[in-house]
Amino acid sequence: MKHMNQTDMTEPEISGQDESETAVAAESPISASSPEHRGSLLLPALLLLLVGGLVGYVIGRQSVAPPVTETAVNPLIIAPTADATAPAATNLLNNDASSPFGSAPAGPTPASITPETLRALGDPNAPVTIVEFSDYQCPFCLRHFQQTMPQLKAEYIDTGRVYYVFKDFPITSLHPVAPRIHEAARCAGEIGGSEGYWQAHDSFFNNSQQLTDLPQPDLDNVLVSLLAEVEIAEEAVRECLASGRYTDAVNADLTEGQSLGVNGTPGFFVNGYPVPGAQPYELFQQVIAMAEEGRLAEAYQSPPAANNSPPSAGQPAVVPFSDEPAKGLPDAPITIVEYSDFQCPFCLRHFQQTLPQLQSYIDAGQVRYVFKDFPIHSIHPQAQKAHESARCARELGDDEAFWTMHDLLFINQEQWANNADHVALFKSLAGEMELPQDEFDECLDSGRYADAVNAELDEGVQLGVRGTPSFFINGQPLVGAQPFSVFEQAIETLLAEEGS
Repeated sequence: MKHMNQTDMTEPEISGQDESETAVAAESPISASSPEHRGSLLLPALLLLLVGGLVGYVIGRQSVAPPVTETAVNPLIIAPTADATAPAATNLLNNDASSPFGSAPAGPTPASITPETLRALGDPNAPVTIVEFSDYQCPFCLRHFQQTMPQLKAEYIDTGRVYYVFKDFPITSLHPVAPRIHEAARCAGEIGGSEGYWQAHDSFFNNSQQLTDLPQPDLDNVLVSLLAEVEIAEEAVRECLASGRYTDAVNADLTEGQSLGVNGTPGFFVNGYPVPGAQPYELFQQVIAMAEEGRLAEAYQSPPAANNSPPSAGQPAVVPFSDEPAKGLPDAPITIVEYSDFQCPFCLRHFQQTLPQLQSYIDAGQVRYVFKDFPIHSIHPQAQKAHESARCARELGDDEAFWTMHDLLFINQEQWANNADHVALFKSLAGEMELPQDEFDECLDSGRYADAVNAELDEGVQLGVRGTPSFFINGQPLVGAQPFSVFEQAIETLLAEEGS
């Protein structure tokens, strides 16, 4: 079966790769597999994140761009320009087509991204440049704006240490109104200069909920109203939006991001090196420090250990199996493995919209469906105990109890996510299932499945998983909360090959 490249835009989250929305609804991870490591940004964790980001960068470039000639360690060199009107351009320079994926060349082979100074903050001569590809309707971009950006601005941008560039990456399939919001920000920049642009940027994030799913002309009216609050002239904004003159520019940023391997928002390049997801401020501190010391390239030139290397594009992964909860016949011709996070909204979407439709293949004996734990600790602090709860349910009631708890955890996600009393809620779900309450409580309180949950997370990382939900269909990776039609096409192709 061919590698399933997806150009359909959806969201992912990022776990050590903190949350991010991917071009295919998914959450992305990976700074540390165990809760006690959440706050520790040791170099090995950082290297793992950066390697994961690089793998995503390479695979992303292969899936959305023409044939790629860069090697796995090639950085992107971001070159500022004084011309605020210059179009974004990506120029591949001196790339070595003969280098195989995963090999380390003698030195990095650069490409270039040309930012517009209108949409940049800080000193263009700063030693570190950060480029953010973002979506005004992405909840993880909002988290970055609220939690990380203020610290970056105070510590690095305002002090001349970082030049910060914003790029448009609206994920239309998830956020149909996002492109219009990005156009409005550009209109604000045209009318009010860089100050007007960044005022619009801040206002649109601060009011993102107000803008969600608004029909026209209501959306334009709200955008105009928000810009009027920062003294951007209403008539000029309406004329600019009506002209549609920034539609192509927004799409050009999106295309540029895709060509660079961006497959989720927010996606960053620090001095040209990919750092995916709404990472905590502490991780940016570490990355910036390495960049200032001239050591960032080292992380990308250090290949992962042999048993931590994801499969090359097109090669099926060898997913290990032991005694995971599964649906369907063990000898079904197709095995789908899901790496999931019970607190991930995109995993919830898959559970609600796609998994029920896959059941027909499971019931027909054509698909075996295997569930694996991939809690993203850095953004979903309650997920760990949710996964342990499902394992405790299985201990007390076999696979049937696991899948019942699986369903209840997703159905009640809104109640327990970000709830300090989440453990009590998990125990109440066990009560609804009529599991032996004392035994379930003891199991959950003991934490005896914590290591098993984290072992599967580490296993997923070794296979190249960098967001949830992520799937392997007979070993072939499929990232994000894809619609049923994508799974259907893959399954039917495999069944046809099986019958041929």
